[in-house]
Amino acid sequence: MLLNNLKWTDNKEMIEPLQKGETLIPGYTVIHHMRRGQDCDVYYVWSEEKLTGCIAKTLQPACATSEIAKQRLIQEGEYLKKLSHPNLVRGYEIVKIPVPVLIQETLTGETLSRLVRNLAAEDTYLPAKQLAHLGMQLTSAVHYLHLNNILHLDLKPSNIISQPPLAKVIDLNLAARPGEVRKGIGTKQYMSPEQARGDKLTPAADVWGIGAVLYFAATAKRPFQSMEDGSFEQLKRAAQPVQKHRELDEDFAHLINRCLDLQPGKRPTTFRIHEFFLNYLESH
Repeated sequence: MLLNNLKWTDNKEMIEPLQKGETLIPGYTVIHHMRRGQDCDVYYVWSEEKLTGCIAKTLQPACATSEIAKQRLIQEGEYLKKLSHPNLVRGYEIVKIPVPVLIQETLTGETLSRLVRNLAAEDTYLPAKQLAHLGMQLTSAVHYLHLNNILHLDLKPSNIISQPPLAKVIDLNLAARPGEVRKGIGTKQYMSPEQARGDKLTPAADVWGIGAVLYFAATAKRPFQSMEDGSFEQLKRAAQPVQKHRELDEDFAHLINRCLDLQPGKRPTTFRIHEFFLNYLESH
C-alpha cells in the first residue's frame, strides 16, 4: 500500500501503520513500524539501492495534508542532507512527493531516556565520566548546528541515541534559524523560558536544552514537570540545583546549573561547555 493510498475510517480514527512487506515509496519496503509521533510515523525499511536497512520518517495520516508538518519534515531533510557530524544523525535522502519521506541512517543504540531510566530502576546513576563524554559530544553537535545558523530547539533525552562510543542527536523537526520562532515550540519540560514566552531565540536556547538533558542524565529527574493547567514551570521558578538530587563534582554540577540560568545571557557558550568537559576528562 503506497502512502498516497492511505485512508481514514468513517469515524476519523487513524488507520494502522504500514505492515511488513508493504511499499513505503518505490525502492523502500517496510520491515517494521517503529513508532508513531504527533506528526510522523517512523519505519525501519529495506533500501533496494543500498541493500541495507534504513530509517524512514514520514507524515502519519493525520498530518498528511498539513502544510506546516510537510514543510517541517522537508526542512529537516534538507538540513540533514547538507550537515555532516559524527554526533548528528545522517540524512541520506528526502523524497517530497506524494508525501515527504526522510531516509536516514540506522542507529542501533537506545535513547538516553531509556538508558537513564533503566539505571535508575537499578538504583544507580550514569557515572560522571560518561556524563562528561555525553556532555562533550552533545555540545559538539549543537555547536556545529549553531555554526550553520541552526537551532535544534528540541533537545531532550529521547532525542539522543546512545550508541557507544558515540552519542547521536536526532530529530531536527523543530529546528529553526535564530530569531522569532513560534511561541511554545519544543517539549514543555525541556524548553527554555524564552521558547515558552515566544521571545527571539539565540543559541542560548539550545544551551538550556543541553543543561536540561545533562540534568536528567545526572539525576534521572527532569528539571521541570508538566503543569496540569498547561503553564510552564520554568517561568515560575529556577531549577533545583543538581546537588539536591546527586553528589557530583562541584564544578561539574555548577556548569549544569549555569546552563539552566533563567537569563539567557548568563548561560555558558557551547565552546566553554565543551572546553570544560574536555578538561574534566583529561584530569580524571
